[in-house]
Amino acid sequence: MSAAVTAFARTLDQELLALSRGASLECLACGEFVMRLRGVLACPECRSLLADGREIPEFVLPRATAAS
Repeated sequence: MSAAVTAFARTLDQELLALSRGASLECLACGEFVMRLRGVLACPECRSLLADGREIPEFVLPRATAAS
């Protein structure tokens, strides 16, 4: 009996593409939800950014707050 092996994990390129087109809302660095601000995907938890091109627009990223 033989079974085909299927890849379980996606590559970084696939993860970035899913994030950029909106199919995924999970930060690749910390796993929290990302938000879209002026064409940039930003994580309020770890402060990572995903922007198209080399220039990042000026914006203020809100701080994540702990739920009380």
